[in-house]
Amino acid sequence: MHMNVLYQFNEKYAPYAGVSITSLFENNKNADEICVYILGENLSETSKRKLKSLEQEYKRKILFKDTQALVEKMKEWGVPAYRGSYAANMRLFLPMILQEDVDRILYLDADTIVQGSLQPLFEMEDAKAALGMVLDSLGQNHKRTIGLREEDLYYNSGVILFFMSNWKEYRCTERIIEHIEAGNTMYSAPDQDLLNVVCREEILKLPAKYNAQPVHRVYHVNDYFKCYGSRAYYSEEEIEKLKDDTVIYHCFRFLGEFPWDKDNLHPDRKLFDYYLEKSPWEDY
Repeated sequence: MHMNVLYQFNEKYAPYAGVSITSLFENNKNADEICVYILGENLSETSKRKLKSLEQEYKRKILFKDTQALVEKMKEWGVPAYRGSYAANMRLFLPMILQEDVDRILYLDADTIVQGSLQPLFEMEDAKAALGMVLDSLGQNHKRTIGLREEDLYYNSGVILFFMSNWKEYRCTERIIEHIEAGNTMYSAPDQDLLNVVCREEILKLPAKYNAQPVHRVYHVNDYFKCYGSRAYYSEEEIEKLKDDTVIYHCFRFLGEFPWDKDNLHPDRKLFDYYLEKSPWEDY
């Protein structure tokens, strides 16, 4: 089984991406090949050297793709930066970066931990979808703000399975550019909102275990539904299964903290620390 995996991050997130890649390699040792593509922004030579050491240690492949020309094009199209960085939106323009023979690629946020085999994702039927994503926890006000209905599904972009031939066939990148050039850029989560608005008809819903959110490891499922409601989301049974079935943990900010913050109370702290100690950033 050959796996193509994509990360995009700037220098600030390089240590966390290194921890994520370590967890990916540790828990997918049975894969024949794993090729990690990195879309980096202003990465230091030190960070690149540490990341390449993972390639040597696990006998995998890590490729750094030049993104400067893409960033210039993104500025020209009016693609918004997110928190001062263009890295967050690079994956929306994959056909301009990847080789033609990459047909399926899994994107992972730098703040993810892979705790199981990813092989089922690479064996999954594409059902003529352009991408596969996991539903997001979201209040209804945000949906209304971006023009979605209460019953519309809304997906989290921290984990995305790209079916590149379908993505190209449906002109997803071109449609996103057209949407931006028409002046539609006022989104609080630019990449995520763009995918949900422009490409929502081409998204395949993935099981929640491939992008498990911190809220479900802290609060009872009944409390979750009291807060967010139960429409357009996973069932109680599906969420309960996450306790023993999670493959990818998404360790984003919880109650203002990340699992790498000093003295944090994040529910994924121990999990993050475990792979941190195995990574080239063990002294972080």
